[in-house]
Amino acid sequence: MIAPLCFITDPDAPLPIIEQTLAAAKGGAGWIQLRHKTLPDAAFAALGTELLAVLRPLGVKLIINDRVEVACAIGADGLHIGQNDMSPAAARIAIGPDAILGLTIECEAQLDTLPASGLDYLGVGPIRATATKPGHVSPIGMDGFARIAARTALPCVAIGGLGAEDAGAIKAAGGAGLAIVSAISRSPDPERAAREILRNWTAG
Repeated sequence: MIAPLCFITDPDAPLPIIEQTLAAAKGGAGWIQLRHKTLPDAAFAALGTELLAVLRPLGVKLIINDRVEVACAIGADGLHIGQNDMSPAAARIAIGPDAILGLTIECEAQLDTLPASGLDYLGVGPIRATATKPGHVSPIGMDGFARIAARTALPCVAIGGLGAEDAGAIKAAGGAGLAIVSAISRSPDPERAAREILRNWTAG
């Protein structure tokens, strides 16, 4: 089951990652994706283990970004990989049959290389330019997202510069959910921000 709201951690936000995560989870985020590009593996794994301890009692799943070895080592609920990471087939073998596996899709052409099985969802975007992922590809916009969602049976989670005001439009475009960074992590009240996103999704 895809969570309508996935919060992606923000190492540069004012709140520490643990506090961001707890606020997002209490606000209704069903998935948390741990992303931190510069943290050494040992520290990243320790942080992931700490997050699992606080998220499991809340029924919230932890998805690891990119680092398959860490995902396996700490027993995370899932893994999200990009186009330049390991292949989905290799990732599925590594994490086993039961863990969640997601793949980033940045354009329609990438749909043509999807494996026949093994993926649980696609992270589609960026919808808009975003400062939290420098060097990203050109934004695809709502129309681009809708075209991709229409071409695949896999659930599509939108990402890239999104906020509460976009929830209804993403749902109407065939989206299964939103992956949010700044609209939660940089909010004065992250828990409230998460609740507003979910409220708009439900009403959309």
